[in-house]
Amino acid sequence: MIVRKNISIDQCYVDKLKPFLEKNNGNLSAAIRDAIETASLALAGNTGESEENDPGKVSQNAEFRNKLIEEEEFLLVHHTLFEWLVKKTSGLMIDESIVYEVINPYKVKRIPDVISYINSLNEKMGWKVKVEAEYSQDPEPEAASLILSNGNSYFRGIMAHSLAIYLAKQMKLDVQGIFCRSNITKVYFKRFEFLDYQKVPKGLEKYFGPMERAFREIQKKPEFWKNLIKTYRQQNYQRLSMNRKTFEAFVSGNLPSMAEVTRNFELATGKPPSAFTLSEHIMIFKEIYLTDSIGSDIEICTEIGREYVKLIHDYSDRKMCETITKYYSTIFKSIGYPFTATVSPHMILFEFGKRPGSACFPEITGLES
Repeated sequence: MIVRKNISIDQCYVDKLKPFLEKNNGNLSAAIRDAIETASLALAGNTGESEENDPGKVSQNAEFRNKLIEEEEFLLVHHTLFEWLVKKTSGLMIDESIVYEVINPYKVKRIPDVISYINSLNEKMGWKVKVEAEYSQDPEPEAASLILSNGNSYFRGIMAHSLAIYLAKQMKLDVQGIFCRSNITKVYFKRFEFLDYQKVPKGLEKYFGPMERAFREIQKKPEFWKNLIKTYRQQNYQRLSMNRKTFEAFVSGNLPSMAEVTRNFELATGKPPSAFTLSEHIMIFKEIYLTDSIGSDIEICTEIGREYVKLIHDYSDRKMCETITKYYSTIFKSIGYPFTATVSPHMILFEFGKRPGSACFPEITGLES
């Protein structure tokens, strides 16, 4: 049924109808119909805007939360207390079983299902975090990324952590990197293969659980670690921390052989020296050197063709400096790259050449052990 009415409209309302008039080639009736339709959709909450202010939706979400609290499945936690808890557990992995309490792996099997489920849960719980995903449409995508926006940054962190565990264990997608800003968290994933289901993927551990192993060791021997930390702090970290056999070699004057150094390297890294590039060796050496605390500082360069390692120490005794130089020379000889060693007061400089077999292989001038 068409109802025709004479309607009086002030110019200000005609001006507001201008976009609709342009769309309908100046047809006022069509423009008014479009305006009414748009207003109707807005009132129904279907314009793409947030449904947070929809009274019905708010009531349903409140009922959902209250029911979970009554059933003792959820607890009310003060906002500030929750933030404190997240801060203090940063660097520790969330247990896989906890993640499965939130996301049922038997029901949610694809990335779009995960995103849909998490967004629905966020809305019901009032976290105000929106999750989006970018990935190929393959059954098992080689790469993916999650974009978490809005809401509290700590809430986003916990959510990103949980989703990363789920995608790693259920879809074999390991974390490749994280981008964080005040209002957005983006997590990049890449497909990987692993045989041990219980093993934590390297990327997941690096970005979400860097303190997990340390915390577990502290739990195993709490008194040892408390006393050790106390001692290091009292002595301003002026202590050594080295392998017992290495200490014995320093005291006796018989430094470890190259075979023993190579064996210790494989035990520490899980791979032979030949499996690493020179730059990787330098980075591994830096970590070992700073942990041993034989010297006070280290400066490195991993730029190809300019690689060097500069060891800073506090020893003035000539014999001690020579022993340290010989010890580290043995380590560098074991990796198969030529180098020169220059000793000066409180500093030892190792400069590297090219790998044996290259066109410009220089003569090794490192100190003999």
